[in-house]
Amino acid sequence: MTERQMEVLHFIEDFIKYRGFSPSYADIAAGLKLKSKSNIHRIIHDLKDRGLLKVQPNKIRSLVPIDKTVEKMTSL
Repeated sequence: MTERQMEVLHFIEDFIKYRGFSPSYADIAAGLKLKSKSNIHRIIHDLKDRGLLKVQPNKIRSLVPIDKTVEKMTSL
């Protein structure tokens, strides 16, 4: 996982924790001081492919981090 992917994932987790709903791509871009939402889209897609994030299609604010802690512990 790249440093930027980790930043985005932590931002999403914290945003949900403190606000009770998931951030939009614009929220993520603004929160991480990025200018392009297309970069956020790419990173979200990469996290989804890695199985670290669930995204409901055709629904805004549907980002849900997937806790991989148990899987990480069993793979040690």
